[in-house]
Amino acid sequence: MDLNESLGILVQEARELLADMEVALLAIEAHGVEPDRINALFRAAHTIKGSAGLFGLDPIVSFTHLMESLLVDVRSGELALEPELAGLMFNCADHLGSLIDCLEAGGDLSACEPDLRMVLMDSLRDYWQAECPAAAAAPALLAGSTDARTWQIQLRFAPDLLAQGMDPQSFLLYLTNLGELLSINTGTETLPALAEMDPEICYLTFDLELLTAASEAEIAATFDFARDGSDIRIRCLDEPAASAVAQVPAPTGKTVINTGTGNTGTSPRNGRESSLIKVDSRKLDELIDAVGELVIRSASCHAHPVIRGNSALAELMESVGGLVEQIRDRALNMRMVPIGEVFQRFPRVVRDVCQELGKRIDLQISGADTELDKSMVEKLTDPLLHIVRNAMDHGIEPVADRVAAGKPEQGILRLNAYHQSGAVVIEISDDGRGLDTAKILRKAVERGLVAPEAKLTERDIFNLIFAAGFSTADQVTDLSGRGVGMDVVRQNIEQLRGSIDIQSTKGAGTRFHIQLPLTLAIIDGFEVAVGDSHFVLPLDMVVECLEFSASTGNDIFNLRGQPLPYLRLAQQFGIDSTPEGRECLVVLQCGEQRAGLVVDRFVGELQAVIKPLGHLLGSMRGFSGSTILGDGSVALLLDIPALVARAARSATQPLSLHGAT
Repeated sequence: MDLNESLGILVQEARELLADMEVALLAIEAHGVEPDRINALFRAAHTIKGSAGLFGLDPIVSFTHLMESLLVDVRSGELALEPELAGLMFNCADHLGSLIDCLEAGGDLSACEPDLRMVLMDSLRDYWQAECPAAAAAPALLAGSTDARTWQIQLRFAPDLLAQGMDPQSFLLYLTNLGELLSINTGTETLPALAEMDPEICYLTFDLELLTAASEAEIAATFDFARDGSDIRIRCLDEPAASAVAQVPAPTGKTVINTGTGNTGTSPRNGRESSLIKVDSRKLDELIDAVGELVIRSASCHAHPVIRGNSALAELMESVGGLVEQIRDRALNMRMVPIGEVFQRFPRVVRDVCQELGKRIDLQISGADTELDKSMVEKLTDPLLHIVRNAMDHGIEPVADRVAAGKPEQGILRLNAYHQSGAVVIEISDDGRGLDTAKILRKAVERGLVAPEAKLTERDIFNLIFAAGFSTADQVTDLSGRGVGMDVVRQNIEQLRGSIDIQSTKGAGTRFHIQLPLTLAIIDGFEVAVGDSHFVLPLDMVVECLEFSASTGNDIFNLRGQPLPYLRLAQQFGIDSTPEGRECLVVLQCGEQRAGLVVDRFVGELQAVIKPLGHLLGSMRGFSGSTILGDGSVALLLDIPALVARAARSATQPLSLHGAT
């Protein structure tokens, strides 16, 4: 493990700890102070400080040290965690997040919000000294404390510690934050001759004595990043010798911490995590790419004439194809993460917006364990944030308006996710004022988006809010009302091959329904052809396939008595159509909308490895990617949400329905 990889682990762990801190603070505000919540705050600050200290990240260490010192007194009951202090802790956690972002980007930590850091540190000091002057003069962890004890620490670091990008000296320096180092003895027994020395091997051992009021667990946490392959023994010298546990050699790859309490092995926390391996997301991406190439090669083998003409080989390839499909599914599952990674950010957002707007909103989250591809989770945050902010700003009324309307003072905002027919559905709903169709239509006419005499359905009117620059807000706020955001929301969702629909009842609330594929890497597809051109549709959007009766007039098909708008791919893309007999119709479902695509012929199902179109073709409408077919040719992946919406817009009121029943 090199230095960059070690820093990457620190960044990831710090973000997880900051998320835990935020959850604990929100729980304290909502439900009151409890020991577990205070311990979570202290543990987060202490662990971040310890990890940062190992890498000499002084701006983080000094900042978290002040937070930790305050939380020591909160945990002991000497200081009350009142709303003002909780708000300060929120701001401190935000600044720590900025420092972690700067660290990940390789920036200068000292130059990251230095003025804000000084203001926050002064606030921490002022609050601490005002509430606990005695504690401020003598922090609990200082060696001068009456609770201080002497600890013997024997360090036999893993030989590859230096190769991992860590310096033994940094651990010793960090211990000085906990107390006073009374003695340090450096062992050189394993030091080889100069000619045989490897500069990346740690040959030195250390025996030291530390005077501190810190607990055994706090001392042991110093070495969290160096546990693998190291032999680290900690013993309290102030306790009777008879209570000390005999020290035993550490097993390979393990850390032994021997103390007077009888702890002779890895902690339970480490034991639980031993079955988990943290993998760099880039390595997973490389694996998915390799599996994609395997899928393409497998399809090529299936299409090869030699294999088609040999039943034994064909049977063997069927077996290989089944294994390839298993590998594909298992590789993709490795990149699946709970959507809760996105949802967990919104309690804080709701809290801050409620304070800013003076509203009362209850956020209800369900389905947080619903999984989808990590690459999609990362791209969902911004569009969901736009919808949530709009719901709080425009949707849910102020308290006085809700009371006047006979509603509870507290509004309800719901986030829900679930799997449905091979897709992920995300719903954001509120019990607010709902969408005013008359107001939306009036604004659209004023902006020239629709003609004054246009007759639009309720769905069409709702979809007007996705037009670029559209807004019904009478006043511009910091949250919304500038006409920027909802058009970007739809674009982002459609870039993920998803769809978004709106349902709303005036006075009762609004619901956004988002449907997304499980993954963007490899999909089950359905191949169709128009002339010599081949196209792929996501199989989970295909409802049915049937013969198409040629027609003249408007683009509406009679599907068992129901009108179905449709498009001809040949006309859409300027392709010469050469059907082999009657044309074919693919019925597609996108969200709550249906439409048909007329093609020359059906080719069949396939596994499609999605490739980006690139910069030259990325702006083309109607396509969302490409894939390589078994014969080596390229087929374009159709952008179904865009085509279905286009079919719905282009459909005219039929004089008569045509087609098959």
